[in-house]
Amino acid sequence: MTQVIKRRVCPHALSQRLFLLCAATYIIGLFGRLSYSAVMVDLIASGSMDKTQAGLVGTALFIVYGVCQIFSGLIGDHISPKKLVFAGVLGSAVVNLGMGLSGSYGIMVALWSLNGVFQSLIWSPVARIFAEQLPPDQRKRACSNAAATYPLATVLTYLLASVMLSVLGWRSVFLISGVVMVAAAAYWFVRMSWFERMIAEQGEIETIELHHQENSRQQGGLMHLMIVSGVMMAAVTSMTHGMLRDGIQTWLPSLMTDNFHFGTSASVALDIILPLVNISGVFITKAIAKNHIKNELKGSAGFFAVTIVALSLLGFVCDSSAVASLVLLTVASTCMVGANIMLVNLMPIHFGAIGRASSVTGILNCAAYVGSALSSFGIGAVADSFGWTSAIWVWVAFSMLALLAALGGSGRWGRYERSIG
Repeated sequence: MTQVIKRRVCPHALSQRLFLLCAATYIIGLFGRLSYSAVMVDLIASGSMDKTQAGLVGTALFIVYGVCQIFSGLIGDHISPKKLVFAGVLGSAVVNLGMGLSGSYGIMVALWSLNGVFQSLIWSPVARIFAEQLPPDQRKRACSNAAATYPLATVLTYLLASVMLSVLGWRSVFLISGVVMVAAAAYWFVRMSWFERMIAEQGEIETIELHHQENSRQQGGLMHLMIVSGVMMAAVTSMTHGMLRDGIQTWLPSLMTDNFHFGTSASVALDIILPLVNISGVFITKAIAKNHIKNELKGSAGFFAVTIVALSLLGFVCDSSAVASLVLLTVASTCMVGANIMLVNLMPIHFGAIGRASSVTGILNCAAYVGSALSSFGIGAVADSFGWTSAIWVWVAFSMLALLAALGGSGRWGRYERSIG
């Protein structure tokens, strides 16, 4: 038995503008998440916090964000993406303004925890727009290109921080981020309302055919869906991807400062250079995936294999060669861009046909930020107690776990992906 679903999607003539609106809003929304990590080195260097305390603030956001990703993903399949993104960006803006006005460590922990709630409302609805409102032939390309938003947002945030820290201090980074985000939230709501009207009036018709197999899997519930599709194993891999993606970005300045006596300004500069290189990872991944990657979990396994080699070598040189350390960390970080595209950007797009794109995005993003939380607090604690070499071998161990999980789930994912198209 076949169920036929028809829905309107964005006209091709407007689809690029819709993508740019989503990408630009997400980039500005990330200002509200990255602003703290951009000033963290300055807070540590000034003696306001030690590495463990600073990591705890970041961990507060990651834990709350990760847990809320599940709920935002679920409600994101039922509530207008326009409203959720607006609430997320505006709420995060208010929190950033509060961080800029506060000087209390306890208040900062509480505010940054709340920020995790608002930040969780942004990406899953955007992923749903890509999966359900863009024309079918543009969805994978949009999701792949969207992977560049995170490193681009990092570059912009750290450029802002590098200027503001030397001129007005760390508070100004939060305050300026908040003001820009308020403006972005208002523009998003107005512009997205216009796109909704255009799609309703002029949208192209997409026809979806769901056969009995797809209907049965959809009716089995979300947990059943995760098991039969391999998403459960992908979540384990995504956890380590988050641990490395955010962990390397967060702790690179501290590692270089501790082991090679880099100054604060030089450390911030490194945090700008790293994501610039990461952007190239988006295009490298797209080129490789186009001809060689047909199964996203196998693709992510390949990226983790390279990462394991890079981090293992790093474990031997992290306290003796600054150049080699930077090169190896850059290789690992760029590989995580590839893993991000495979796991968080491309896998969920296949679930748009059964109305589960936001839910699956939320689950995989939740797993990624569980890893981010572990890295933000745990790696700082390990580095404080046992040194950076031990912290790096912790990354290697989790990378091996991710590789095994990706390979273990690739068979199920391949079969499921072929069944839903």
